[in-house]
Amino acid sequence: MPWIWIGAAGLLITGVAATVAVKTYVRPVPVAEEAKAGPDPLGPLSVETREALTKATPELGAELKRSFLGKPEDLCTKLEDLGLDNSGWRRAPFTQSRWQCASDLVLLTTPSVDFGPSTLFFLLRGPTAGKVDYLRLKLVVEDPRQKDIGLEAVWLVIGALADRYGWAVPSEFRNAVAGFQPLEINDRGIHLSVAPENPDLTGDALASQRLNIILNFGEPDLIRPAGRFEQGPPLEEAWRIRGRDGPGAE
Repeated sequence: MPWIWIGAAGLLITGVAATVAVKTYVRPVPVAEEAKAGPDPLGPLSVETREALTKATPELGAELKRSFLGKPEDLCTKLEDLGLDNSGWRRAPFTQSRWQCASDLVLLTTPSVDFGPSTLFFLLRGPTAGKVDYLRLKLVVEDPRQKDIGLEAVWLVIGALADRYGWAVPSEFRNAVAGFQPLEINDRGIHLSVAPENPDLTGDALASQRLNIILNFGEPDLIRPAGRFEQGPPLEEAWRIRGRDGPGAE
């Protein structure tokens, strides 16, 4: 019965092939060797530098800020010429680190039967004798019919500051002052605040007619004040600047 053996041999060969195929199919994929970590690229840097480079919130670039230069005493004199008598630019009382000029309480109108007078007060301050960084105005207008008179005085003060230093007053700020509406904004590094007093806190129904206006000028970012620069060595005597056709000059 040779055909039986041939059939058996064929089945045996088929089974062996199937086993090889299954083993080949389920052969486990070799695990790749873990890559060896190289040296830390930030290793040579200082701890402070590494923390600055790896912290989640990066440092933002310097913001352009308006800086007010000039002579503060000239501005105080200008305000006095406008009718706002003040003490002149001098050291602030109770502190040796601030300078200021402050006005008296200026009467803008006379009192009426139903309302007190409209008044204005200003305080101008700075960290040194030659710098202004803060202006506060307080306007009181109890009689709504005198509101325009009070606002005109406010804009005389702010206008004197803006004209001297080339600052364009934001329209949003103007509208808040004109409407006695609260506002907090920043314009080129200047923090502007408009804050009417709250009748619920003072118990005075006329408190909303008292307006506090603050202009706070911050320090420029990442810029050293000019007074801290070191003086360079003197120029050599032989150093000259020569024009195209003119003689040399030191």
